[in-house]
Amino acid sequence: MQSHPGTKEVELEQIAHGTPMFPCICYNSWILESFPSFNLHWHPEVEFNLVIQGEAEVIVDFRSWVAREGDILLVNRKEVHGFFRRDNWDFNCKAVLFRLDFLADKAGDDIFEDYIAPLERGERAFVTFIRREDPAYPRLRQLLEETFALYGEAPRHYKLLMKAGLLQMVHLLYSAGCVRSVGSPSPRSRSMKQVIDFIGKNYTRPISAQEAADVAGYSKYHFLRVFKGAVGVDFTNYVNRVRLDHAAHLLGKTGLSVTEIALTVGFSDSAYFSKRFREAYHTTPLAFRRSQKGG
Repeated sequence: MQSHPGTKEVELEQIAHGTPMFPCICYNSWILESFPSFNLHWHPEVEFNLVIQGEAEVIVDFRSWVAREGDILLVNRKEVHGFFRRDNWDFNCKAVLFRLDFLADKAGDDIFEDYIAPLERGERAFVTFIRREDPAYPRLRQLLEETFALYGEAPRHYKLLMKAGLLQMVHLLYSAGCVRSVGSPSPRSRSMKQVIDFIGKNYTRPISAQEAADVAGYSKYHFLRVFKGAVGVDFTNYVNRVRLDHAAHLLGKTGLSVTEIALTVGFSDSAYFSKRFREAYHTTPLAFRRSQKGG
């Protein structure tokens, strides 16, 4: 199972999820003091998560929950979502990501037309949380754990069993009433997603709140209020958090100097960058780099 210590994109996630011939992959992900968040991002695949350890704040479609050990979190395709460290908890979850059209052929397939297409078109969606008290929980957890084991061990013909397991999960969720009808995305969700994408594409340069408000189609004052309500932090702090996530990646993966990295991710002052980095990661940029090289 692949490790995924921190998401590096806040827009359309650029990480390859599986292969074109087998668009399904499993991750084991952590949020630690040294990697305190998976910033807001989205992808065209569905994502089913099982929380293994700890607690985290979870934002899905700009609504906030607390995910705890044992919870199952279902993320629909193209839903903006992120995980954020809560208090002193280390957080670990396992996830399976898969393309919906992997489960059924589009050409004249009743399974696709009746069950998969409505999910792809956004007419139906999985509920966000399945908790221990839900009737579907025991069987869904069992299927998830079997899927993670198959992916990790990769026995002969395991891909057939993984696909069969995913179809069983979808059947279970439909049967248990865990697939809901949905309308069009709200104007607020659409505008906030546009802003998140805008920040992800432009964080390397100065971004003003007025620019972001123009993207959202709001006045600056209204935008700042709506953004904080949707994302949980104010606009400036969110932009800095995106920059710091990218900086952490560059510290671990490149030989660029701290000053070069600060400028690359959009900070004009390396001293200010170092201060904000210490606040977010509880260590200096150079100490963080040494810890990454040390494994």
